[in-house]
Amino acid sequence: MTTITVRQATPEELAHCQTWSLWESGDTDRFAYQYDQDVQFVVQRGEAAIHSQGNAPVTIAPGRHVTIRKGVDAIWAIRAAVVNRYQYL
Repeated sequence: MTTITVRQATPEELAHCQTWSLWESGDTDRFAYQYDQDVQFVVQRGEAAIHSQGNAPVTIAPGRHVTIRKGVDAIWAIRAAVVNRYQYL
């Protein structure tokens, strides 16, 4: 099953993720992305809803730890420009 999970990041994750790669959404307000490997990220700034088939839409915001599994086809609806720190699993 392809899934997206969202939870509050722990204090340790908030500190440790600062060594991960940086991603910024820029000015876009909507985009599609197909995940070909598992990824985790911690949202630094911004807000978005991530929609995918077979999953309830999830809202991401600062301080949230998100894991998206390989095989998810997602549509991101950006509400405020997103900045996150990510790493592939």
